Amino acid sequence: MHTSTYIPPQPTANAVPVGNRLSALQLIDRSRQGLVGTEAGHIASLLAITDKEMARLLNQSVATFHRQAKAGRLDAATSERLLLLNQLATYGATVFQDQGKFTRWLRRPLRLLGERTPLDLLDSLTGIQLVDDILGRIEYGVFS
Repeated sequence: MHTSTYIPPQPTANAVPVGNRLSALQLIDRSRQGLVGTEAGHIASLLAITDKEMARLLNQSVATFHRQAKAGRLDAATSERLLLLNQLATYGATVFQDQGKFTRWLRRPLRLLGERTPLDLLDSLTGIQLVDDILGRIEYGVFS
């Protein structure tokens, strides 16, 4: 079983923008264009997760994840999820002012989430939004 963390690929002309939140329409357009397969590895490294964990977040088997990571373009649904995860990783690093602190927080069980970790919820679009909302609360000092 292969569970190593992906090494980030070199940025390409179609790379996911780092540090910029996409508008809803930009997100839709980028998703429909499809991301380059290697972007999945880049985003996995931002989240400090293994390929097995990334496959789970994308609701895929590890074999499918590996096959898609080598593909030219990803489908719209996978691209959308990756774009949202990228935005979340960038936002989390901004809120915590450190990528490492953010990725450690992702693995910490939270009472607010019924003792689940934020990472446990990132396999659904609703979970991604919930984690994003919690980050907003932390950023503005209303986290309870």
